[in-house]
Amino acid sequence: MIQALRSLVSSSLTPPSVLGTQARFPVAVQAPVSSRLAPVDRLQAQARTGSIPAQSLRFASLALSGDPELEQVLSLQMQKLEHVAPSLESLPDFKVTPLKIAIEKSQTQVQVTLRQATLVGTSTTGETLRFTDITGDLDAQQTAQGLVVRLNGQTLGTFQGPLRAEHEQESLSINGNAFRGNLSLLPAAAGGFHVVNEVLLEDYLKSVVPSESPASWPQQSLQAQAMAARTYAVANWGKNKADGFDMNDDTSDQVYKGMSTEHPATQEAVAATRSQIITYGNKPITALFFSTSGGHTDSSKEVWGVDLPYIQPVPDFDQAASRYRWTLSRSEAQLRAALAELGHHVGTIRQIEALEHTPHDRVKQLKIVGSQGSVVVDGNRFRFAAKLYSTKFTVKASGGNFTFNGGGWGHALGMSQWGARQMALDGFKAPEIVKHYYQGVDIQSLD
Repeated sequence: MIQALRSLVSSSLTPPSVLGTQARFPVAVQAPVSSRLAPVDRLQAQARTGSIPAQSLRFASLALSGDPELEQVLSLQMQKLEHVAPSLESLPDFKVTPLKIAIEKSQTQVQVTLRQATLVGTSTTGETLRFTDITGDLDAQQTAQGLVVRLNGQTLGTFQGPLRAEHEQESLSINGNAFRGNLSLLPAAAGGFHVVNEVLLEDYLKSVVPSESPASWPQQSLQAQAMAARTYAVANWGKNKADGFDMNDDTSDQVYKGMSTEHPATQEAVAATRSQIITYGNKPITALFFSTSGGHTDSSKEVWGVDLPYIQPVPDFDQAASRYRWTLSRSEAQLRAALAELGHHVGTIRQIEALEHTPHDRVKQLKIVGSQGSVVVDGNRFRFAAKLYSTKFTVKASGGNFTFNGGGWGHALGMSQWGARQMALDGFKAPEIVKHYYQGVDIQSLD
């Protein structure tokens, strides 16, 4: 869970007494923790090569794309923070109840390869149509008359309403990609249909975990990622019920690409943590995670104004991360365009001044002074518009350019993926990693 704004916000069960957590790892964020893990020279000496976790790209990739719908992006992240998870008692049995993941939305055509499947739908006259032992290439196309379905080039019928394929084999193919589970085509309010993969929770995680953390990373960090991703999925079960599915397959939730991303190492991590989720107050937490904080995580209240008691500042051990420290240069013209994207115009930009910081040096508000006035801008919005890696930065103007010196990649809320990697290299177990980055939580089994 995080490639889960799928980094800025993107995207979590053994009792601690058994692990001796308090004796080995003081989660109260005291000096011994920092001295145990933080020396830069030791961390750099232990650094291993690894790609940036996909989850860490959630906000950064959206910002780098120059997405004009910035407010919509930010709104999606606030929805994550403000989403109220169901209580444990209200959850279904995920061993038999599948998650419904939207693979494609508001489509007019899809190609599916099935083997020994049963196809069930409703004709345009209201008659239930059922086809058994469906094997071959199925093409579904939305027309003015309804959903026309062809198998191996021959028309099966025209359908209205949901169309479901129950698959008896291990996998089916959707637009050339292999997925576990079953398939539904659901009418979309905006027109066309949603392509929904119905997949059991543990099978879903086999794709999500390697999509959010490199499979080459230490096993205990992958197990921590598996718990975070499982917790996110459980907490967001039924979130989009009105549309007929639970979650999206991209960075707006968690990256899920089917069987193509599965890897033995992450399958091992999923199996080792089977059914384990992270809870607070008997509810699954909002299991935020990100790439790297630049030395210290922050609180959700300070960064996004939403007080999640388990998302509190803790030391991070991410000195080996490629974005632990960074420098970016932006021209005055680039920043003027970024400011215009936010709806502000101050003429030629002359000065940028941070007005307010979080306790761990992330910019909350900044003042931009131009030839035609000045404006106060939210730090998160500026970060996305200016295509910066994080809000932990200082800025200097020089010769028509502005240089940003910063640290970290992402929102710095919850679990640091690079920090989890380092803790695993230092010998900590997944539950210890989880309870460091999520304060005051429990690890419980869905069983």
